[in-house]
Amino acid sequence: MTTEPKARRASTPWRPVAIYAVVAGLWIMFSDVLLAGVVEGLGAFVQVQIIKGWLFVAATSALLYALIRKDTAALRQSEARHRTSLESMADALILIDSQGRIVEANRAVLTLFGLAAGEVPTEIQRFIEVLDIRRPDGSRVTWNEMPSRRALNGETVREDEFLVQRLNGETLHVSVTASPVITEAGMVPELAVVVLRDLTELKRLERMRDEFLSTAAHELRTPITTIKGYAQLLDRWTPGGHEPREGKAFRILNRQSDRLTQLVQELLDVSRLQLGRLALRRQRFELGELVADVLERMQGVSSLHRLVLHQEGRVFVDADRDRIDQVLVNLFDNAIKYSPKGGDIEVWVSIEAGTGVVSIRDPGMGIPKERQGQLFERFYRAHAGLESDRGGMGIGLHLCEQIVQRHGGRIWFESEAGKGSTFSFSLALAEAAQEQEQVARV
Repeated sequence: MTTEPKARRASTPWRPVAIYAVVAGLWIMFSDVLLAGVVEGLGAFVQVQIIKGWLFVAATSALLYALIRKDTAALRQSEARHRTSLESMADALILIDSQGRIVEANRAVLTLFGLAAGEVPTEIQRFIEVLDIRRPDGSRVTWNEMPSRRALNGETVREDEFLVQRLNGETLHVSVTASPVITEAGMVPELAVVVLRDLTELKRLERMRDEFLSTAAHELRTPITTIKGYAQLLDRWTPGGHEPREGKAFRILNRQSDRLTQLVQELLDVSRLQLGRLALRRQRFELGELVADVLERMQGVSSLHRLVLHQEGRVFVDADRDRIDQVLVNLFDNAIKYSPKGGDIEVWVSIEAGTGVVSIRDPGMGIPKERQGQLFERFYRAHAGLESDRGGMGIGLHLCEQIVQRHGGRIWFESEAGKGSTFSFSLALAEAAQEQEQVARV
């Protein structure tokens, strides 16, 4: 704990300066008295005074030179150490000033983009043009949309993704993180640090995984359908079974086949989303009617729960009815599953801030606060490893989020462990409904 303070004391010039000041003061005060007693004659005294002055200047200059040389050497050593650290980084690092100029770039930038030492553009706009930087959807970006520009406005941008074309024509998928360099609180940043990481291989592996999941889900659907079909056929051939337990077995087979079919369908939908193959078939419909329909179907799932709908006025949206139905089923299923003691599950359908909003509140076990941040991630299960774990693949909420976001809406939740959860999502109102709402407000 004492190493750093000692190092700082050893590197400061104040001690030799203080000693020099004391010696110089004593020299100035007593040297003339000593010279007057030793040197005889005014001419000789003046000459000795001149020599003394030159000696004083020479000693002062020597001391200043020694101090400056020491500090310069330390500065050069520190700069070399920092430069070596930058060049040793595996990630590409760029330093950009407020004028959009690249003032520093490490060796990893050259390696990542296939540039020679003198080929790095000095202007960020030129950098964008040379590397044909685009969004993952292929749309072009400007300097004002770049993470570096946002960082110069004081924002910290984390892992924004872009497509970049190397000079050899190869397309890279990169992640960009940008942070402002703030020297004093309240000051406008003059520099932005940008770190770029190559995600190309990771994206390739993710795509291979999604292709595999899509293929596996397709292949699983056929045997599941066959199993369900023969279970229903056997039940019809022997109504109720030869014995009561056989009839129960057929019902269990049928129910579990439906469950497995649902899981496979969710897995297939997730893979389609990741591969960009999930199409939306939009239509205008009344959101409350769809919620009431799903509520009626889900009411038979549990005799312990009572599903209650609250709605004032009609809410028309422009969306894929089947996909929103899928979102509602997932949210109702979770509300029932994680409220094992039963109770009322309340649903509100309303218009808020020009959007149609559905909120589903359950009286269940809630979600631990430390596990809420990753709730919508694919394959994440908030209750995994806890006594409240109810199984599942952890893709239902992720699928809900993706479907809602594809519609241009958003999904959110409020939850407290032991006190239940409220999940809400919003959808844009259909144009006619928006006009009616504006007229009503006038």
